[in-house]
Amino acid sequence: MPKQLLQFHGGMFGLFMPFIVMFVGILWLGVLGDSLPEAFWPVVLISLFVGLLLARDKNQYVEALIHGVASPMMAIMLLAWMLGGIFGALLGASGVIEGLIWLAAQVLLSPAWYPLITFFVAGLLSLCTGSSIGTLLAVTPVLFPAGFSLGADPFLMIGALIGGAYLGDNLAPVSDTTIVSAYTQGTSVAKVVRTRLRYAVAAGTVTVMLYVFLALTADATETAANSLPIEAQSKGLVMLLAPAMLLYLMLKGHHLVSALLFCIFGGSILALLCGLLRPTDLLTIDSAQFVVSGVVVDGIKSMVGIGIFAVLLMALVGVLQRGGFLQFVLEKAERVATNPARAEVSIVGSSLLVNVLTSAGTPAMIILGPFVHSLGHRFKIAPWRRGNLLDASSTSIIGFLPYSVSLLIPYSLVALQVSQSGVKGFTPVALIPFPFYCWALMLVMVFSAFSGWGREFMSDEAYREESRELSSTQ
Repeated sequence: MPKQLLQFHGGMFGLFMPFIVMFVGILWLGVLGDSLPEAFWPVVLISLFVGLLLARDKNQYVEALIHGVASPMMAIMLLAWMLGGIFGALLGASGVIEGLIWLAAQVLLSPAWYPLITFFVAGLLSLCTGSSIGTLLAVTPVLFPAGFSLGADPFLMIGALIGGAYLGDNLAPVSDTTIVSAYTQGTSVAKVVRTRLRYAVAAGTVTVMLYVFLALTADATETAANSLPIEAQSKGLVMLLAPAMLLYLMLKGHHLVSALLFCIFGGSILALLCGLLRPTDLLTIDSAQFVVSGVVVDGIKSMVGIGIFAVLLMALVGVLQRGGFLQFVLEKAERVATNPARAEVSIVGSSLLVNVLTSAGTPAMIILGPFVHSLGHRFKIAPWRRGNLLDASSTSIIGFLPYSVSLLIPYSLVALQVSQSGVKGFTPVALIPFPFYCWALMLVMVFSAFSGWGREFMSDEAYREESRELSSTQ
């Protein structure tokens, strides 16, 4: 039985007001360079309180909040994020970064080729961990100083780091954006990963061609070996078997949670047998100091920020659902989305716009997920196609927004070194053109929506089944 529509003072404007408050708050944090998940918590709390003040029925409003948090998708995402955090911490502690750096150091090329190498290394690590932000934090202090000190262009190096981080993030089964894009559209992670390859390959090919062209046309310099700021070792490369196992299990149809559990335990055993980790590295309990540490604890802690923010945000999404947001948006979208092509253009356009406002890919996808699901369903657009339009549009544009954490993290880590070297004009705004992969992926998705390249439709049986599921949740 459908729930009674949640009413607000001011009608639809009252319903949208909490989100307007949240958008303005997150945008302001982005301008200040403080757009971290933990900083979003008070912003969303203020938004929830504004909604409470505007709601005509306070009890019904609270029920809507609880409904949003209690969704099955929220439970799956939180469990997957915690396991993904452990998996990422396991790889980092067992020497994968050092192994990848060692591998890159074996290629003796002129500094003009370092951005291309950086792009591949960052992409591989991000693919292994599923975290673009974690990748940027891990490899920027290592890869950038090595390349820049030997003559690589700092703008290209930052762009390569960001682009590589999002290349891996787009394709990683363990990525939060991949998880959201799949579960908000009612499909599997394995399916969206398989069908997303065409878009990533197209954008990646354009990106590689740009780096190759720039390297070939750069001034000839003397070939030099990397002088690394850390001790590079090859033994950590064996741990690449763990993410390879994850990819294999996911592509074979395993649920993300079961695949992660297999890989966490399998990877831990491998690291212990190879001497890369000790048992105390996995878990250490200091009863005297009341401190618990290690890969397990650190991995879960790394996901607390985005996890709590997602819980608060899903509460707000519950209000949108009970307040008739989807019906309102769909009614307005009918004027534009009169066929599958226009529906996909609406999906891409709305994804880009919301991400410009929030500079936060995963939260924006959580907000837009129900809208994309309903609009795509209306035109029988396949769930994995909807998920890919949503994901690629969201994770591409935030890579070059000057107030996005994705750009500000690597910039802040290297700005002092670059400024002390005498390079002029190295600012966040000046970095906008250089994350080539992000630009290429955004343009690929815009082209795909307008042209229909890669568009797939649901079968009649699947459409009827999804119609029943949508009806039961309304």
